[in-house]
Amino acid sequence: MKKMITLLTTLLLMIWSVTAWSFSCKTPGSATLPVGSGSANVYVNLAPTISTGQNLVVDLSTQIFCHNDSPEYFTDYISLKHGSAFSGILENFSGTVKYNGISYPFPTTTETTQLIYDSKTDKPWPVVLYLTPISTAGGVVITSGSLIAKLVLHQINNYGDSFQFVWNIYANNNVVVPTGGCDVSARDVTVTLPDYPGSTAIPLTVYCAQSQHLGYYLSGTTADSANSIFTNTASASPARGIGVQLTRNGSVVPANSTVSLGIVNTSAVSLGLTANYARTTGRVTSGNVQSIIGVTFVYQ
Repeated sequence: MKKMITLLTTLLLMIWSVTAWSFSCKTPGSATLPVGSGSANVYVNLAPTISTGQNLVVDLSTQIFCHNDSPEYFTDYISLKHGSAFSGILENFSGTVKYNGISYPFPTTTETTQLIYDSKTDKPWPVVLYLTPISTAGGVVITSGSLIAKLVLHQINNYGDSFQFVWNIYANNNVVVPTGGCDVSARDVTVTLPDYPGSTAIPLTVYCAQSQHLGYYLSGTTADSANSIFTNTASASPARGIGVQLTRNGSVVPANSTVSLGIVNTSAVSLGLTANYARTTGRVTSGNVQSIIGVTFVYQ
């Protein structure tokens, strides 16, 4: 009798083990993510883009692949549960999650439809995260290793077993996630002026997911009453009596004065800016010249 009880207990434990681990996932980095009740950190490459009404943050279907380890015994039904949301620096943003082609508000307030995994062959986990634009051409800097979202995966099978698993999604690269309906060719542009009195063009363009009447204005510390000459902020051997002035089509562009770009669509439009030296007050002395100038885009 004792031997029979031992054998029965062993069989029950073996069945429970197969049930718990009948579904697993992996990432391109070969990290294996077995699913049971628990959590795991997943590092993904972000390649955000803007689109009409929503900006792509990450397409996990290209980075997370799942399969059924025991399809001869189990059929797995996988869904995304309510409580999934952006995290970290994106915590206060909202958007859309597309699960298996169907869109849901994000953070999720309901559970998605179920997707069947009944094969040992890896199949993409069809989760795509979008962010709702809140500005013209703004962006959020995401550094490698930053937490961006928490996703609650729900697994059930044909035997009625139910498991919940939290995936903490981290950025695997440094990137700027656009938070506007338009985006620029670069977030930080450094231009080098030739020797005085030279000038140089500023290679900065903007484009929009759909046609927008767009404008921009400059900001920064200025050294004149017309707010058109930006202060020399060089800390090492600064030149005296000299600042930086930006022009567009030969005309000076002062700070806080909106410049209209007209209709901007998916074709990049140059801001048309050129950086020049400009005299301020006092005697001119040689040295280094540096100015930091901000560009803010506005809908018109």
